[in-house]
Amino acid sequence: MNFRPYPGKLSLVSLAVSACIASGVAQGAGFALNELSAGAAGTANAGRAANPEDASILSSNPAGLAHLEGSQWTVGGALVIPKADLKNASGTNTLPAFNNAGNGDGGDFMSAQFVPSAYFSTQLDDKWSAGFGIYVPFAAATDYDDNFAGRYLATKTELTNINLQPTIAYKFSDRLSVGVGVFASHMEGTLNQMKRVPSGNINPFPGYDAKSSMEGDDWSWGWNVGVIWQPTDRTNIGMSYTSKVDFTVEGEMTLVGGDGSGGYGPYHKTNGHIDLTLPEKFEIGVTHQLDDRWTLMAGALWTRWSQFDEIVAIDDEGNMPGIDPGAPASYVPENWKDSWAWSVGASYKYDEQWTLKGGYAYDNSPVRNEWRTARIPDVDREWLTIGAKYQPNQDYVVDMAYGYMLKKDTKVNESAHPPAGSIDGASFSGDYEMSAHVLMISLTRRF
Repeated sequence: MNFRPYPGKLSLVSLAVSACIASGVAQGAGFALNELSAGAAGTANAGRAANPEDASILSSNPAGLAHLEGSQWTVGGALVIPKADLKNASGTNTLPAFNNAGNGDGGDFMSAQFVPSAYFSTQLDDKWSAGFGIYVPFAAATDYDDNFAGRYLATKTELTNINLQPTIAYKFSDRLSVGVGVFASHMEGTLNQMKRVPSGNINPFPGYDAKSSMEGDDWSWGWNVGVIWQPTDRTNIGMSYTSKVDFTVEGEMTLVGGDGSGGYGPYHKTNGHIDLTLPEKFEIGVTHQLDDRWTLMAGALWTRWSQFDEIVAIDDEGNMPGIDPGAPASYVPENWKDSWAWSVGASYKYDEQWTLKGGYAYDNSPVRNEWRTARIPDVDREWLTIGAKYQPNQDYVVDMAYGYMLKKDTKVNESAHPPAGSIDGASFSGDYEMSAHVLMISLTRRF
């Protein structure tokens, strides 16, 4: 039998600094995060690339550092509270004689998580500025319970991506600036699922359940570049590009018998890897100051998710049953498509201390209906946001934001992709309903 210990997709996140976000309700499509700036979150990130409010601008448009005076740091985070329900769940396992996986709804498979960020910027002279940021651009997690109907395709999915980014910016004039950042990017992931393993090659029944798992990590690097142009005294236009990042996530694949130690079957361990590309992005933002109190904002973000076309787990040592060294242990087609996110917002300067904000965003999912999976039951997102900026004096600023993702329904019809001649044939179907609340806050200290 050509056993496939790891038929799943490496695409959700368990952050090393304890920041995870729930798949399907992350503020960006796919498994992207937009929880990078509390100041921008209040307007649903509308105009983010053209609005240098604080040092967090370096994550979306490094040119914004050239517009920040003196030195400052900004620290903050987002609390994401997802709500996900699964109905009409049903599944099959990989053995024909035991092909009823039940109708378990997976329990509370999405939970509240915290996503932190920290930024610093300093003005070197009248032209040059520099900065450094630590932030989470991609993240998510799902963790279904043991009786989940789709457990033979997915149980636990976690993945970590964190960027450490030094940045430099140059101000040609009061109307034009450019910037570039280079970031070290760390990826760490865990994928678990159950497998119904035959008890023998001739008479494969009754067999036993085994836990399949892979854990791995990798470091890579990428870059972003941006420009901010001020065509009039009241209008800013910002554009930025973020490169793709290629990872080779290396680690251990294990197959453990039903009692957790191999007691109901053999124990297998091998070293393996998965090649994974995080997509490139292009963003444009516009802000226009109507008067001394009102500012209007709009933005668009394009993400090249079509680079996420498949997940292939390679058994480097060939220690899994039926797998040769260097051969695929699993294959899952993704076939994602490029996506756009659109946002509009406004801010109102109530007085010298308070600025009020609001916004709306629509984010297209990159997942095609026929390829949606239990690991990423992704949906189109609509966000309504409100926010406030409180500045008690020139040295301190507090930004606060709240966002609500409107309820969305979607359906998953997923099947395993076993090799020719294998009896593997797990499947799962279910109806998902998802929404989310996001609370963000940050503190900026200027000096």
